[in-house]
Amino acid sequence: MNLKPLPFNRLKTTPLAKRRTDAEDADFGSPFRAGGSFGDFLCSLPGIGSARDLVDLRDAIISARRRDKGVVLGCGGHVMDAGLSPLIVRMMEERVITGVAMTGAALLQDVEVALSGHTLTSYERDADSDYRVTEETTGLINEAVNFGAIEGWGIGKSVGEKLVDEEPEHLDRSIVATATRHGIPLTVHPAIGADAFNLHPATHGESLGAAGLMDFRLLAAMLAASSGGVVLGVASAVLPRVLIQAADAARNLGRKVENLTCAIVDPAASATAVADMADRLSQPGGRGIWLPAPDELALPLLFAAVQDALGGDQ
Repeated sequence: MNLKPLPFNRLKTTPLAKRRTDAEDADFGSPFRAGGSFGDFLCSLPGIGSARDLVDLRDAIISARRRDKGVVLGCGGHVMDAGLSPLIVRMMEERVITGVAMTGAALLQDVEVALSGHTLTSYERDADSDYRVTEETTGLINEAVNFGAIEGWGIGKSVGEKLVDEEPEHLDRSIVATATRHGIPLTVHPAIGADAFNLHPATHGESLGAAGLMDFRLLAAMLAASSGGVVLGVASAVLPRVLIQAADAARNLGRKVENLTCAIVDPAASATAVADMADRLSQPGGRGIWLPAPDELALPLLFAAVQDALGGDQ
């Protein structure tokens, strides 16, 4: 095939004045000056994209805090691996975060932090090439859940009460223990077979199932009480779906779950999870936000922005 280049001499063009504007002059960022405040840094960010969404999410959290609306944090285990536990604990102590939902992996990491001050690998290979879970961590969780199920408690309350009772050295870094000490609802949503503490000999399916279902029902109540507030899904592919199902259950029972600002903080979030949080959980009357940034950057920036703006209101 003998092709010739197309002649462009008759190609149509459009005047600059008729082109659609993507970013106004006011949206442009400005250089940060040394010695400026954190507020100055935020003002220097571009007013578009994720920078704009970060500020909008900050404003939604501040508004919820001042109007006594709920701010629910849903998180996966990477939040603890990223060293963010102390930040979340502080936000809970200051009543900015009013409810927490965790994956089973996040629970395991939180207990590890409370017991040892750091997070560990889920499995340890011994000299015989066997994979073994950590005794103290998985043993504490299962003992707590087995006792709590008898009392009619969920996983979060069961483990929280156990941690507070035993007072491990690093209790002040535990999100689960902080929730118990401050009366903040915290739920755990395990994946049987995926969570390492399921492999401990003390695991009882009946207790784990009963306590897990109790927490799911508590999460539905938590979302029903959070209309007009904020829901954050951080570093978890699973929790957005759990949050949506819990909200649907509450709505099915005639409870209003509306006017929510729903945000996913996860660079690897699926298009379905983002769409569901934006369209299904936030509506009616709310807004969905996706911050495609690592949680170890996004959450410190977000929480610092919230604390800076609240100032003396805390």
